[in-house]
Amino acid sequence: MASITSERNLLNAFHWICQRRKESHSNNDVWHLRFHWSSIVPSLREAMRMGTYRFSPCRALSTSAGSIGVWCAQDALVLKAISLMLTEQLSQKLSHHCYHLAGKGLKACVKQIKKEVSDYKHVCRSDVNSYYATINHDILMAQLRELIPDSALLALLEQLLARLDDVNGELYSVATGINKGSPLSPLLGAIYLLKMDKALGDYCAKHDLRYYRYMDDWVILCKTRHQLRTAVKLMNQSLNDVKQTKHPFKTYIGKIKENGFDFLGYRIVQQKKKLSLAWKTWANHLTKLQQLYEQGTPKARIAEYVTRWLTWVRGGVEIDLIKVIREGMASDMAKGINGSEWLAEIYGRALGEVELI
Repeated sequence: MASITSERNLLNAFHWICQRRKESHSNNDVWHLRFHWSSIVPSLREAMRMGTYRFSPCRALSTSAGSIGVWCAQDALVLKAISLMLTEQLSQKLSHHCYHLAGKGLKACVKQIKKEVSDYKHVCRSDVNSYYATINHDILMAQLRELIPDSALLALLEQLLARLDDVNGELYSVATGINKGSPLSPLLGAIYLLKMDKALGDYCAKHDLRYYRYMDDWVILCKTRHQLRTAVKLMNQSLNDVKQTKHPFKTYIGKIKENGFDFLGYRIVQQKKKLSLAWKTWANHLTKLQQLYEQGTPKARIAEYVTRWLTWVRGGVEIDLIKVIREGMASDMAKGINGSEWLAEIYGRALGEVELI
C-alpha cells in the first residue's frame, strides 16, 4: 500500500483525473477535488494506509454499449492510483498475449494478426458473453490473493467488488461482475483470464501457433484441424474454470475463409492485401451519420465527425482507405441516408475534396 499512496503515484493519478474530466460540468465534484487537493491528499493517504477508506456508490449509466459506471472523482483517483502501481508490479506476471494493457493496444493487436495470418489455415475467433458483468468475485479474489501479498490492498479491492450501484437514485448491491468505466477494470479483466492466457500461450508456443487477446476478444491461429481442436478444448476448459461462456454469435471455429474474418472492427484476410473494415464497424458509422443527418447537423460538422472517424480507422494500421470508403458508400444502408452525392460530398470534405464517385 505504501507504493500506491506514495506522493508520486497519487500525483500521477491526480493529473490523470484532472485531464480526464477537464471538460466536466461546473457542478462536477472534480473541481472540488482540484481546488482542495492539498488539504484532501493527507487524509486520503492516511485512510488508504489505515484501511479505513470507503468507496461511495458508483453511478450506473445506461448507454448503447451497455451499463457504464461513473465513480466520484476521488474514488476514480484512488482506482487509478491502484491501477498504475499494480500494472507496474504485475507486468512480469501478466501474459504478453494480452494486448489491452499499457504499451500495446488494439491497433498493435490487429497489425500483428494481419502480419502472421497468411502462415495459418484455421482460426478460433471468440469472446466472452457479457464478460465484465459475469466475473465471479470469489474466483477473482482468489486470483488476486495469489498475485498480491498486501492484505490492506486486498481488503480495498474486495470492497471495490462488493460495490453499491446508484441507478437513478436507488442503490443496488452488486454480487457479480465489475463495471465498465473503472480505470482498474482492464487490469482485473486481464487477471481473470490469466490462466487461459497461460494454457493457450504455452500450447501455441510449443507448436508455433499464435494467440492474441484484447480484453474479452481473442484469436487463435492454427495450422491443422487437430491443433485447432486441442486449442478449443483448452479454451473451453479454461473458461469453464472461471464460470464463463463463449458468446454464441461472435464465435467462429474452422478454416479461414477466402474473405477472412472480423476482429476488433477490422476484416483480416490471408492474402497479401491491406486490411478492410468489418461490416459492423461500417454499420455503426452509417447509423451515426443517419442520426446526424436527421438532426439537421450542418455538413461541416458532419465532415468533422467523419474526419475523426477516418483518423481512427487508418491510425496504426495499413488500410486501403479510398477502396474501403467506396465499398461502404456502395451499400444500400449508405445510399439510404441521403443519396450517393451527399455522401461523396461529406467524405470529400473529410478527405480534402477527394473524388469518390
